Amino acid sequence: MGVQKTEAEVTSSVSAEKLFKALCLDIDTLLPQVLPGAIKSSETLEGDGGVGTVKLVHLGDASPFKTMKQKVDAIDKESFTYAYSIIDGDILLGFIESINNHFAYVPNADGGCTVKSTITFNTKGDAVVPEENIKFANDQNRAIFQAVEAYLIAN
Repeated sequence: MGVQKTEAEVTSSVSAEKLFKALCLDIDTLLPQVLPGAIKSSETLEGDGGVGTVKLVHLGDASPFKTMKQKVDAIDKESFTYAYSIIDGDILLGFIESINNHFAYVPNADGGCTVKSTITFNTKGDAVVPEENIKFANDQNRAIFQAVEAYLIAN
């Protein structure tokens, strides 16, 4: 299995606690309101929202993909970290085994925070994820972050 990793970091004037809650705990209900083209709906297949929960996400018209199945790998409400894996769906392009996503919301002295994200693509065999797909994943995460951040600042 091949492994490719990309990391990103962004700062926000919104607190770590508020961003963590919105982007990790409330994302299934918030995102369709804030960025309707991103996802149509999300349904829980297994679990109660905690670690081990499996969700089927139906992506919106703005996405070139239709579905993805996500599994929550870790939630730490004290340190504002969240991890999930994409384990199925057309978003895996047939040659990606899974995509692991890890987010850390680090409080800043000014009351805002720094969001650190790591995306790890686990490919089948020796397949390589094209750079444009990695860029697409980073761009999607940034668009979601910016939309939710703007919503939180406005409300």
